[in-house]
Amino acid sequence: MRHIFSPVSGTTRPFFLHHPIMNLYYRALYVFLVSGLTFCAAEAKDTDTATESAWAEIEKSVAAGDWNTADSLIVATLEQHPDSATDAMLLSNLGMIRYYAGKDSLALDALTRAHRAAPASVTILANRAKVLTSMGRAAEALADYDNIVQLDSTYSDAYLYRGLIMLYRGNFEDALSDLQQREKLSPRSEDTLIALASFYTITENHESAISYYSQLIQADPQPEYYAGRALCALRLERLVDASEDIADGLDLDPDYSELYLCRAILNKKRYCTADAHADADRALSLGANPARIKALLGF
Repeated sequence: MRHIFSPVSGTTRPFFLHHPIMNLYYRALYVFLVSGLTFCAAEAKDTDTATESAWAEIEKSVAAGDWNTADSLIVATLEQHPDSATDAMLLSNLGMIRYYAGKDSLALDALTRAHRAAPASVTILANRAKVLTSMGRAAEALADYDNIVQLDSTYSDAYLYRGLIMLYRGNFEDALSDLQQREKLSPRSEDTLIALASFYTITENHESAISYYSQLIQADPQPEYYAGRALCALRLERLVDASEDIADGLDLDPDYSELYLCRAILNKKRYCTADAHADADRALSLGANPARIKALLGF
């Protein structure tokens, strides 16, 4: 099983300063795979009973997270029915199943074959761009997202993920342009709000970041959103606001390391050195990155 990893914190749990590229991409992967395979099955209604049975088995394997079995079934279906109308979508699903199983190179190969079969499919291009991004091949991923926007200027995910790559690379002007376009197309999306909160946190526009964290908290209170807003409040020296957010976040998850790190910063600002050290130690014991603790606290 693939884990989402943040290059900033060194942890596998998303929090307010994670670059959100890895956090957003695969949240709906299971839904996509099931819906995509259902679509393919619908397209295959006129095929024989054996093929319909294969579709059912593929869907069952995906639902169970049995990626190896799903992979084998799709490969067998492709071999038995070459050049069928569903090859491109089958290959696309195969690519994402292989990606989720941690087989990046094989995933990329399947998605490239799918793209050759259906060069105008923005779904296939988007899937390949996600895999390329995870492989560190950002320039190629950007080319796929550029292609998507040319094919369909309303495909909002392309602006989201292209903007996040730009943000990760430090191209803040283009990142903001893409994320604002994403906001126009999908203003209420949680991923939109996370991306813009992250953008403004990273670029130190803390007032704007707070507004997006507040929208996230209003829609679905989560400890990482409280931690994000608390950090911004700390940067703005709003210690009471930060204290309240830290407390509210800990009520939701008393073992969330980032909230203890925020409280350590708060205690240091209040000259409660012993309490700051205790909270830093607690954050460390819960998995916080030691280098990050030292960078933020100086000890």
